[in-house]
Amino acid sequence: MKRTFTSLCMLMCVYIAAHTQVAEKLRELGLENIRLRENESVITVAFEDNVHRGTYRGIGKAIETGINEIQRGSLEMMVLDNQIPQLCITLPEEIITAYKNGEINLRDVYAQMQITTSTDEIVQKLKDTEVINTSRWKTDIVLYPEVKLENFRLDRIYNYQVNLSPAIQTSPWQGALFTAQVIFPIATNMRGEPKRIRPGVIALSQDVRFKKNFLGRITMGNFTDNRIGAQAELKYRSNNGRIEVGGVVGSTGYSEINSEDGWYIGKKQRINGMLKGTLYEPRFNLEMSLQAGRYIYGDYGVRGDCTRHFGEFAIGVYGMFVEGELNGGFNFTIPLRGKTWKRNRMVRIKPADYFAAEYSREPYGKYINEKMGRTYDTRPDENQSSRFYQPDYIRYFLIKEAKE
Repeated sequence: MKRTFTSLCMLMCVYIAAHTQVAEKLRELGLENIRLRENESVITVAFEDNVHRGTYRGIGKAIETGINEIQRGSLEMMVLDNQIPQLCITLPEEIITAYKNGEINLRDVYAQMQITTSTDEIVQKLKDTEVINTSRWKTDIVLYPEVKLENFRLDRIYNYQVNLSPAIQTSPWQGALFTAQVIFPIATNMRGEPKRIRPGVIALSQDVRFKKNFLGRITMGNFTDNRIGAQAELKYRSNNGRIEVGGVVGSTGYSEINSEDGWYIGKKQRINGMLKGTLYEPRFNLEMSLQAGRYIYGDYGVRGDCTRHFGEFAIGVYGMFVEGELNGGFNFTIPLRGKTWKRNRMVRIKPADYFAAEYSREPYGKYINEKMGRTYDTRPDENQSSRFYQPDYIRYFLIKEAKE
């Protein structure tokens, strides 16, 4: 009887040690906000990847680590962004066992794993567990490049701006992000503010995840395109992430650095609001979106986008119909050098992950004179590839990049 009890205790110790090793290995990868809970049949773990560029690369590393470290049972993984749940990935025990026995390869694992945007159940499982390697107050100094081209002048082909816009970014608590950016002009053929050192995005945002796949965000501060104020967003995602619907509403005033007033902030508030819908087509990795509503200066219109994802590259075209006037153009996002940037200390200096730009065929007349179709961004890294937690997209490019 004593031998049986001793053997059982030894097996339990080995089991617990092996599963605790999962958290330690994830920490060695540089992953943050790790939470872990285990029982005899499943190990549940959450993590956030602030090391790897893009969304799918770090998830792949975490999955490989998890299935190699656990001894038995299933594996559940919750993917976080700024400590907010984004995805739930489940690997049943039979898949893990088949992989370890050499019956299937890593591509087969990715193809057969379950991945969903629904995280309510796994959030409850990890409630009140210890956070390992927290990201709170860890600070990034990110060097953002900016290139802007405008072609609405008759006396020259383009107005251009080339800027270097470093930003300090830190997360003081769950879901919060503080950004303080300064824009340094490098080259321009424009006059006035584009020639001056000026504030970029200086804002505090708060992300919230509600039940049933609803996500919200409130942001206050100085935004792009000379706007200062507040904005609120709410969206719903389907379990497979292929459908998103939501809306955004903002109240902003004018913000500018000039020679007379220094930092001028207008008192007049302008209300903007949009209803949005997005559909993801997994066969061709196409993201199609439609939005309609009120722009900054009171004009109403509709905009449709179609974006093709090529790994971390994204290329899109769009069209607008605003107050009876047509406009359109294209945009793109390309990854910059450096796939991994570990945060070994509280402060990390790194380049931006992506460079994004948009070209607009702005016709002469109303679009320019009446400032039609104008919007703003509340973060300096808003583009088609950053924080793209789409399940089909992640599965597809994990399979594509996996070794045989």
